[in-house]
Amino acid sequence: MNLFDDFLLKYPPAERLRKPSEEVLNQFRNWLPAELLDFWQTYGFGNYGNGLLKVVDPNDYADNLYTWLGGENPARIPIMVTGFGNILYYRKLTDTVSDIALLDIHHRRTDVCAYSFGEFVQLLTDEKASESLLYKTLFGQALEKCGPLAENEVFFFVPALALGGSESVASVGKGNAMVHQRMLFDLMNPQDDEEADENNPWSDAYEAQPHVFEREDGSLMVNFTLTDTVDTILPEAPEKLYTIEDHEIGLWALTFFSYDDEQNIGMLEYHTALQALRSYVVDEADGHVLLRGLSLEEMKQVLAQAEKL
Repeated sequence: MNLFDDFLLKYPPAERLRKPSEEVLNQFRNWLPAELLDFWQTYGFGNYGNGLLKVVDPNDYADNLYTWLGGENPARIPIMVTGFGNILYYRKLTDTVSDIALLDIHHRRTDVCAYSFGEFVQLLTDEKASESLLYKTLFGQALEKCGPLAENEVFFFVPALALGGSESVASVGKGNAMVHQRMLFDLMNPQDDEEADENNPWSDAYEAQPHVFEREDGSLMVNFTLTDTVDTILPEAPEKLYTIEDHEIGLWALTFFSYDDEQNIGMLEYHTALQALRSYVVDEADGHVLLRGLSLEEMKQVLAQAEKL
């Protein structure tokens, strides 16, 4: 019986997968298990189980992994990415000892999943383990809400859990995996107080990131999030900064999220929102505005005011 037989039943491969080059195979031949390299050659890189797991070219995610781990280490090799952007990586501890670890980007932690590659593949086919490791139930709900994932996409939480988001389908969005991994790192690792410029109000503010959603008519909505009490940097004209090749962006939007209510309390067309937020702008520079953190009541007032614009 092949090591991956049950894996393939549980996580059917996508129709379009990328086969590794000889250069990539040779690069990892003495670093990764032969069974994994054989799997790459037979099937390839891409989505498995509708993207619940991605088998990845380690070169694509190595920089992000090393950033999170605090430095480059060739004995730490990303091999899979979950549907929510967490990285599963192989750790070659000695010539004869290895294990598989999980980098959880949402909770800023690492955990050992299995103490051998074979044990790891078997773990992925265990229903209870896959639920806790991969958020399988939530993934199914996200898939229904947001649609299928491209090879480079993952689901994430809007706002991020670090900003008060919740692990619920109401808070799920989708976007580029590598971009989101790096964004979360930057969000969770602000500059040290010694390095931050106390006279620069921009240094500690959160720079809102665009998140893309597909609308019923096939066009795209690009959304930014404003969270109560958080100083936030927003672009004045996002349509000039962000484009998506071969796609029509039908709506630019700003979502208002409350820590206290733990939910979205409203959404406005982006420029309407900026106009309603003008009195809370504390600085402007390089095509961006800096908003001071609004209270929940102030956010509700902005939403009410915008109805009159």
